Amino acid sequence: MDEYLQAAIDEARQGVAEGGIPIGSVVVHDGKIVGRGHNRRVQQGSTILHGEMDALERTGRKPASFYRDCTLYTTLSPCPMCSGAIVARSCSTRFRGS
Repeated sequence: MDEYLQAAIDEARQGVAEGGIPIGSVVVHDGKIVGRGHNRRVQQGSTILHGEMDALERTGRKPASFYRDCTLYTTLSPCPMCSGAIVARSCSTRFRGS
C-alpha cells in the first residue's frame, strides 16, 4: 500500500480512537507529509472539521504556488465542501481509498 494513503488511514484510525468518524487525510509536498488531519466533527462539535479540511488547515498558510505542487490523499471521496477547498487550494491530485 502507498505510504501516504497508509498515513491517511492512520489518521482515520486516530479519529475513531477519539470517538469520531473514521476519515483521514494527508497533504504531501515534494515527497513529505506537510499536513495531517482526520474528521473532528464529533470531537470538536464542528460542522466543518472534515478530514480534508483538517489536513489543509494543519498545512498552514502557504502561497498558492505551494499548494499547486501538493497531493492530497484521503480515505473517502470528499464532500462538496471539501472538494471546493481542495480546488480553491489548487492541489494538483487527489487520491482516495474508499
